[in-house]
Amino acid sequence: MKQFEDLPAKITHPADPAHELNLTDGVPFVCDGCKEPGCGPRYTHDYGSHSFDLHTCCALAKGTMRHPLFGDLAFEFRTKPPPPVDDTICDACGEAARGFVYHCSKKGGLDLHPCCASLPERILQDSRVFELRREASRSRPCGMCGEQSGRRRRFWAYRSNLDGEAMDIHVACMKEMARLSWQAAYQNRVGGGQIVQVSVSDMDRMLQSFPGNRARRSGLDKFVKIIGTVASIIIAVIFGNPVAMMAAIAGPGGLLRG
Repeated sequence: MKQFEDLPAKITHPADPAHELNLTDGVPFVCDGCKEPGCGPRYTHDYGSHSFDLHTCCALAKGTMRHPLFGDLAFEFRTKPPPPVDDTICDACGEAARGFVYHCSKKGGLDLHPCCASLPERILQDSRVFELRREASRSRPCGMCGEQSGRRRRFWAYRSNLDGEAMDIHVACMKEMARLSWQAAYQNRVGGGQIVQVSVSDMDRMLQSFPGNRARRSGLDKFVKIIGTVASIIIAVIFGNPVAMMAAIAGPGGLLRG
């Protein structure tokens, strides 16, 4: 976490050793490190016709790291995924890992996008805890896509409770929900702050697939706002915004203020 508290204004990076990379913010981008979408602070060098961009978590990635979901397993930072490259997927979101990646050779091989590896283990909003799990539940559908036994169940999800019933939200679903907005903003190269803002209508659609008596959901405006804030934080972190990660820990209603 400390590596994101005071970001250096300029860095050099082995991926572009001939140029200093400047910390900036603004338009959506594609990270030249992990090849994933970006929105928020980035390190960049402008070549005129194109730019070289890195998520802050890709630019400042440590050589090794451990993640709470994997106990003592050590992940090694690599600039390219292990072979066969075309078959490498991120074990957090389930999408292809085509560039910078954290790799662990144990347990049959594990890989994480640097941004996905930055997701907080817990998020607390208004005394409601959302816990990160390595797999979604087998006994209930995702609150967003409604899948209970599909491929996404094998990847990370955040779990909380709604009226005493556990509710899972696939990380992959939140990433997919934001990607369309990111693509539109990237094509126009305009400010992309709206990308990580999840609307009340988005949350209403998510809750439609949640099991239980719909009559009980008539007074859930507060919960909709809570889960919307949490989803916005998760999406922002996936897209490389470390400020959102800090907010999840220390912001209003965050873990350090709960």
